[in-house]
Amino acid sequence: MSENYDSALTYNSYLAVDELLKLQKPLSAGPEHDEMLFIIIHQTYELWFKQLIHEFKQAQRALESGDTHYCLSILGRIRTILKV
Repeated sequence: MSENYDSALTYNSYLAVDELLKLQKPLSAGPEHDEMLFIIIHQTYELWFKQLIHEFKQAQRALESGDTHYCLSILGRIRTILKV
């Protein structure tokens, strides 16, 4: 951890919450209530897909290095993500 950890890192800054919440930009002319839900659901799916790719790459590295136990642990995590 850096020396500036306590003063610089916050939940909002670490997760870039302000930037994240500005990514939903409905295109409809009128106030379409369901459009925001559609955008947020699909953005969330994309984030889960990104995490799955990250996990599969790590599982592959673990398998290639012969660490079967760790690979199985990662595959368990992948299974949990797919249940979401």
